[in-house]
Parts: sequence; structure tokens; C-alpha cells
Amino acid sequence: MSWRCKNQKQRKDKQDIYNSREWKELRIAKLRSTNGLCEECLKNGIVNGANQVHHIHPIEDSHSVQEMRKWAFMWENLQSLCPSCHAAIHKQQGKGTKALAIERAKQRHDRWADGLMQRFTTTKPDDEPTTQTPGGSF
Repeated sequence: MSWRCKNQKQRKDKQDIYNSREWKELRIAKLRSTNGLCEECLKNGIVNGANQVHHIHPIEDSHSVQEMRKWAFMWENLQSLCPSCHAAIHKQQGKGTKALAIERAKQRHDRWADGLMQRFTTTKPDDEPTTQTPGGSF
């Protein structure tokens, strides 16, 4: 389990997903769908066995248990990998580094700020944006 989770509750939520029957069945189905072969190795013309399933979009980046579950069980977010390719991807992503933590915090802040601006910005018929406060226009 990754130590990139934000807190103890998120680590427990993530572990609950990995311990679930639903995840275990999906993991096996994903590995079978690639005939037990590593998808990254195949891209490079190498035939190598896969025994790990990688989440392309990290589930620990989620803002809620519901979002975490969505990413965890989304078929398109899964990739069958051999241990070497899985480790290489995580190393390339810089998981666990301080620089990555700072970058991800900035991305979360930017998403939050964008969402806030969308909530309080409406478009007039002539396409001129109007900014509103919760109490009205200013």
C-alpha cells in the first residue's frame, strides 16, 4: 500500500478496497483480459508475465471515498503489469517524493479554485461573464 494517502482514514479506505471481494475479482479479470501479460512490456515488443494491476490514475488522489472507489473499480483505469514495469512507473511518477506532494497539492488547490470560480460565475446571453457573490452581484 502506498504511503501517499493523506491520512489514516484514507489509508483504511484504500485498504478496504484492496481487501474487497469486488477488487479481487476485478484484479483477476484484468490479468486474464491480457492473458497474464504485462501491457508495458508488450508495447516494447517483449512478452513478460504480469501479476500486478496498476491504477493509471492514482486512487489516493481522490477527494472522497466515493471518488476513490470510482477510480479503483474503473476498468479503463487499470493496467496489467510485471513487477519491474510497475516499479518503474511508480518511480517515474515520483511517488512519495516531496516535490510530487507539493505539485499534487497545487493541482488540488487549482481544481478547488476553478470549481469555486465556476460556482460564482455565470454567462449573460451576450457571453459577458458576470461574477456573483452568494448574496448577489457586485
